Amino acid sequence: MTPTPIAEPALATSRRGLLRGSAGALLMSGLAASAAAAAAAPAQDIDAIIERAMKQAPFPAVVVAARKGETDVYRKAFGYIDLENKVAATTDDVFPIGSVTKTMTGLSVMQLVAQGRIGLDDTAATYLDGLPPAIGALKVRNLLDHTSGLVGYTDVPGFPWASQRPFTRQEVVGWFADKPLQFEPGTRWSYTNSGLYLLGLIIEKVSGASYEDYLAEHVFKPFRMTNSSMAGWERLIPRRAHGYLVKAGALENAPRYDPLVPFSAGGVLSTLDDMMKYRRGVFGDGPTTPQVRQLIQQQDKLKDGLVLPYALGCLAITTFEGHRKIGHPGDIFGFSSQYSYYPDDDLTIVMFSNMQNGAMPLISLEQKVARALLGVPQPTIVDLPLSKSLGESLAGSYEIGEIRFAVNEMTFTFKDGALYVAFEHGPPIALRHQGGNEFVSSLDDEHRFRFDTHGRPARVFMSYYGSTFEATRAEAR
Repeated sequence: MTPTPIAEPALATSRRGLLRGSAGALLMSGLAASAAAAAAAPAQDIDAIIERAMKQAPFPAVVVAARKGETDVYRKAFGYIDLENKVAATTDDVFPIGSVTKTMTGLSVMQLVAQGRIGLDDTAATYLDGLPPAIGALKVRNLLDHTSGLVGYTDVPGFPWASQRPFTRQEVVGWFADKPLQFEPGTRWSYTNSGLYLLGLIIEKVSGASYEDYLAEHVFKPFRMTNSSMAGWERLIPRRAHGYLVKAGALENAPRYDPLVPFSAGGVLSTLDDMMKYRRGVFGDGPTTPQVRQLIQQQDKLKDGLVLPYALGCLAITTFEGHRKIGHPGDIFGFSSQYSYYPDDDLTIVMFSNMQNGAMPLISLEQKVARALLGVPQPTIVDLPLSKSLGESLAGSYEIGEIRFAVNEMTFTFKDGALYVAFEHGPPIALRHQGGNEFVSSLDDEHRFRFDTHGRPARVFMSYYGSTFEATRAEAR
């Protein structure tokens, strides 16, 4: 990385001025050298972090941009956006951003809320005809913050993962609209694409424009995001990355998809620069009004009073290593992304990769990069022996509580001196003992587990995807 040079002051014309100027030049030269050295240190650390992850995941390509204020502090591309033709990645490449699209859907809804055209407590049936009564009765706010209870349409058995044929909006809604709600709306948080799909349809109904055209006119254009779109695979897009999946331990091409399948839950393509413009347009001196900015950061509560870590603007609002963090991850058909903004540090990190299901999610890599830029030491990971008595005492099935992400239960088993975790029907993953009741995944050391055995029933706190999920041992039931 080339550090931003520090401009030297103009030299005075008098002898005293020349002497002062010479001393100033020496001083500024020293400061510039110090700044360059300081900038080089985290840059080298980040290079090493990403290069290790490229092999571990393995990521075909990773592109990264980090900006403090309006100054780039890190910007680099690794690997290939096209493995078959060995096309090297650049920081100008176009990637599908997956669920980071949800933040744009949330922003669009709040623009219309601020105009009085959508009400947060209005029901889906206020805007959309033909929905089953239970679905039609869901409030807009429940669709925004994943408290609706809707089944995720990508989780429905028979979802056409490998199909490349075009689909209609009605077909996609049909995959989930006739399924019973998983819980009473407002009593739990469970991540689902279905609510965001309905919000895209509501945006279309209220605005009179297609979702794609609405984003183009009210987000991409005013934010000057000239390389962002909802493009399908038919359109030729220079520097578009190719997506990959891991299967049987090897990379293979990811299936292509009709953009109406992810739609308002994950259909946008973008670049690092455009996402930086997006952050500035929303949180900086861009066209987003204070009212809309406040609305997208509003955090509702569950019926029991628990404040949700997911705001109405489809933004995860958390604290990472003592620093406030706002953002969203994304995964879609061979691609992953991470959009993070640390407001108190005025630091934005955007990362893209052209792989979806590797050993670690991209957000885990972003957390390591964030530590390097925030001056936070990386955790020391160890491999300590685990006693049979402790391992067996922690084993069992644990039900995830009110805040859920993709799974409802995890099971821990003790075997051959190690603890393993399995998520519902997934394979067991070995855990590395960090001492006491703390463990990390052998695949991703940002995936952490801390057991609390003092009370009954025992609990485990899982740190994953930038959030903490609490689960209780099933013996309580």
